[in-house]
Amino acid sequence: MVSGFASGKGVTIGTDLSCTVAVHVVPKNEVDARIKVVGKADDPHRLIETCVRKSLRKLKVKFPNNSSFLVHIDSKIPTAVGLKSSSSVSVATVKAIFDLFVGKEKKPPSIQQILKTSCEASIESGASLTGAFDDAVAGYLGGLVFSDNLKFKLLSHRSLDDKWGSTVKVLVPAHTKLTSSLRLSDYYAYKDQSLEAIDFARSGVIVQAMLLNSVIHSLIHRYSLQPLVSSIEEGASASGISGKGPATAALYPTSKAAQRIERRWTEENPECQIITTTVTKAIAA
Repeated sequence: MVSGFASGKGVTIGTDLSCTVAVHVVPKNEVDARIKVVGKADDPHRLIETCVRKSLRKLKVKFPNNSSFLVHIDSKIPTAVGLKSSSSVSVATVKAIFDLFVGKEKKPPSIQQILKTSCEASIESGASLTGAFDDAVAGYLGGLVFSDNLKFKLLSHRSLDDKWGSTVKVLVPAHTKLTSSLRLSDYYAYKDQSLEAIDFARSGVIVQAMLLNSVIHSLIHRYSLQPLVSSIEEGASASGISGKGPATAALYPTSKAAQRIERRWTEENPECQIITTTVTKAIAA
């Protein structure tokens, strides 16, 4: 909803786009790498490998001799379009490693430990500039998240007000944008506007928060705001560029509004993919 690049503080809404990770220890001669990733997951930054190694360091567990890790990824989240794909797979991978090595005799890791390890791995690999703590929390605990990403600190966490609707339409363009291609310095000029967008969100005025954040990103990256405008005209309760973009997400209070915007988006953007999902409720930490 509001990117944390400009101010270090971010706001995110969790959605029900699935990402699951399973990790197995197998004999080294069964695979061609110490950490073998299988499944649909673009990982140009070697984020998954970084998550495995960093989790082992946190747990003070040595890499098993004569063994390898087989990491199965099943993610339905499009990558490099601002839909939290890297945060989701990072959190899921860290949790899978922690679950694998923390037995009944040991105290299970806290949610904060899992999230912090995930964010640190994201920064270390170059998949994230700030760690995207807000995205990590939203993916793991759902709901509406306010956070200080620079301090890995959760400021507020609650479910989104029902008046905004629970259905989400996402317009996914064919072109992508890797986080590693961004420069934080490009965002600093918009710090005041970003903080204003966060104030809107805290006051419950989601539509203005998403709009202002989208304007900031469109100025920096030359994204078109037409999908946002079209969705509002067709009855969206709120709409905006998701994360760093270029995907656009829109909330809808009724199924008729959702049908109208899908038809409008399809007509105006025939080359794009449209995803339908739902807002997730906040789970207590």
